[in-house]
Amino acid sequence: MKRGMRRNDVVVGLVVVLGIVVIVAGTIWLQGMRLGQEQREVQARFTEIGQLLPGNEVKLRGVPIGRVDDIALEQDGRAVIITLSIQGEVPLPEDPVVLLSPESFFGDWQAEILPRRNYPFYNYTESPDPSVLPGYSLPDISRLTAVADRIAQNMAVLSDRVQTAFTEETALNIREAIENISQVSEELTGLVSGQQRVFQQVADNLEETTEALGAAAETVQRAFAQVESAIGEDRLVEIVQNVERSTAQVDSLATELLTMSRDLKAAAASADTTFAAVGSIASRIERGEGTIGRLLGDTMLYYGLRESTIELQALLRDIRENPRRYITIRVF
Repeated sequence: MKRGMRRNDVVVGLVVVLGIVVIVAGTIWLQGMRLGQEQREVQARFTEIGQLLPGNEVKLRGVPIGRVDDIALEQDGRAVIITLSIQGEVPLPEDPVVLLSPESFFGDWQAEILPRRNYPFYNYTESPDPSVLPGYSLPDISRLTAVADRIAQNMAVLSDRVQTAFTEETALNIREAIENISQVSEELTGLVSGQQRVFQQVADNLEETTEALGAAAETVQRAFAQVESAIGEDRLVEIVQNVERSTAQVDSLATELLTMSRDLKAAAASADTTFAAVGSIASRIERGEGTIGRLLGDTMLYYGLRESTIELQALLRDIRENPRRYITIRVF
């Protein structure tokens, strides 16, 4: 009897120990802890976390690497800090962010670590602490349903307004507008056809102008060829030498003309001085000053000179007629 009781005690003890082991192993499995692996903590910042709970999985590229360890509000209540326990040997991507999203339709959520470049347009909640990763929470199904309900209400309001505005008269106006648009389209088609003819004429004129320009270009090319030929035959050098000689002659002529101009200026100055002196003398003679002036102004002197001239002429005639009266020649 005692042996049977002892066996029962041993069995009960084994069952209890086995139950404790199962509970501990289940707890470790539920928390995602692996024995013999080093764990590290990573924190992320969110404005809201949806239905996330401690113990939810943390994934990287879809592979579970840890669990959500702790969820806490900041002191000012403006954001939520989530502590993630992940495997220590797993490297994080470049510029990592944490994205919260529903894992299934049964309300389970997950935290996924991924590079920011995968979803660059999300409004991540940044942290002043560089060690805290920025995070963003996707809306769950209930929120999507609420948003869809609000969109449906807005569509109903819009439908009512469209039905109110779209009456039979509005339909007739739209029909008339369509007919007017069709008429305008036909007129535009005719205008485009007319402009097409004009453009064709312009194109023809441009073609003729192009041909004329081509002929002018050929003429210029021939002229350049002649110039090049002249350069090759050294005729251009001869022309340049002739031009240089002509330029030198023109320079010499200009120098001589400049000298003559200076001489003419000096002669003109001397002539001005001479004319001034002559004018002064003439003025004095006219006023009767000096011998000539008195001679011209004295009438008696004129008559005296006239009589003396007459007597002198008579004397000269008498000398020619009777030279012995005045000249005596003696020969010894």
